[in-house]
Amino acid sequence: MRTRTHLAFAVCMGWVSAASAQTTAYSPDSGRTPNQIVLSIPVTASVGGRCGFGTGGTPSGSYNQNDFDVNGLQHDFAFVLDCTGPSRVAVVSQNGGLLTTGTAPTGYTVRAPYDVSLHLVANGGGTTADATCAASTLPTGSTCSFLGPASTAQGLRLSAASTLQAGSYLRVSAPPYAGASALVNGTYSDVLTVTLSASP
Repeated sequence: MRTRTHLAFAVCMGWVSAASAQTTAYSPDSGRTPNQIVLSIPVTASVGGRCGFGTGGTPSGSYNQNDFDVNGLQHDFAFVLDCTGPSRVAVVSQNGGLLTTGTAPTGYTVRAPYDVSLHLVANGGGTTADATCAASTLPTGSTCSFLGPASTAQGLRLSAASTLQAGSYLRVSAPPYAGASALVNGTYSDVLTVTLSASP
């Protein structure tokens, strides 16, 4: 979410008596005075806070891992925050795990578990925020502490500014599959949606 930058101009005008101010100016070649009037126009400007993903630093992309049931998986999706104050990052999983199509016969499953981790880095790298949730807790209505969408009160909170600081990432990971039910053959997938909000 990005707040707007404000620029305010204040022009002060009012009635004054002829005794206290001159309201008429004459042409410089007329020989009469005064030939100028001084107006006071106060100008003020302010820049509001901003919070968004940095240019070229949006968490996006895809990752493919063959035989993840045997080899496990791990991949980091790097992103850059551009927030002038505290922020929150949140995640939603479309499938709540790695899911394949079809139905599973007895003793098999079509969904494999994995974990999602967030690592957020503030300016200078001194302040960080970290959390990990199982993908099964990331569909809408579930229980992960950084379940999205992000808001001023929801998501993993980074307590300091992070303006184009490198080092933040979302990590997907899982050890070799060891569930009680075997995985059916197929292509397993999930889609993660990452959102960002300024935070008080």
